[in-house]
Amino acid sequence: MEIKKCDRKFRWMSSVSGEPDILSSLNEQMAWFYGQQNGREMYQSMLNTQEEIPTDLNSVRHLMPKYICDLKPQTILEIGCANGRLYRQLRQYGYQGDYSGIEMADYIIQQNSYKHPEAHWQCSTAYSLPFPDSSFDICFSLYVLEHLVYPERALNEMMRVIKANGYLILVFPDFIESGRFASQNLGFSPIATASQKLRKGKVIDALVSLYDSRIRLPKALKRTEMSIGDFPINTRPLCLSYPSLMQTDIDAIYIASKKEVHYWATSQGFQVKYPCGTEDEFAEQAFIAISKVKL
Repeated sequence: MEIKKCDRKFRWMSSVSGEPDILSSLNEQMAWFYGQQNGREMYQSMLNTQEEIPTDLNSVRHLMPKYICDLKPQTILEIGCANGRLYRQLRQYGYQGDYSGIEMADYIIQQNSYKHPEAHWQCSTAYSLPFPDSSFDICFSLYVLEHLVYPERALNEMMRVIKANGYLILVFPDFIESGRFASQNLGFSPIATASQKLRKGKVIDALVSLYDSRIRLPKALKRTEMSIGDFPINTRPLCLSYPSLMQTDIDAIYIASKKEVHYWATSQGFQVKYPCGTEDEFAEQAFIAISKVKL
């Protein structure tokens, strides 16, 4: 397959104060990518393989649902439920309360409804949840926030449907802390690492990729707060430029940062907890519980 030369520019902007037309167009493209079967097929196939992998007991994929169950909620809402994998995991861990899941792809919701009619499944976006205020004890998402064009809008909406004293529980990669951002192209060709390019004899491409990954990208990520504004996003993710390629987080939009989400929460008077702390592996990924209890 012939791959065109990549655009190395950082086409980033604030999702709060950026150009509305660009943001709206990007949101429409991502709605197709996640919502339509012909756009979502490769992405969903990648997600489906995760259920075949045994869950590491030290992984957030185990620790998050366990934490939810330990809080003993009666009602929970999952944002981005995909094929219902986390719903099944919660039931295995002993959750007996009411579960609702939303997803953008109607065909996925229909499959979930057929397989698990005892739960509640609805086709919706995170920006306009089809539930009244204060409907759930817990709203949660696992690796979803970073894929949103309007993360702040989604955070506000998720807090709206949570009951007083309830929790918003989020897991997402901290791209600024890690210095990595898979949806941003590095070098002159997509996805492949510098060493992979070198093995193919692409010496210049490999050297540029190495420079981009080790120096240029980490510096740019650190500067986002000062140079771009609130809730910065990538308006040109690799998943849209190269739809035939698929890899983890090449569809990431929000340049996610636990520091920014923490500040957003505390500025509104909410309490923030880190169930597993912020060291070691949890330095580069966020596991945050935001309590709807005013400070």
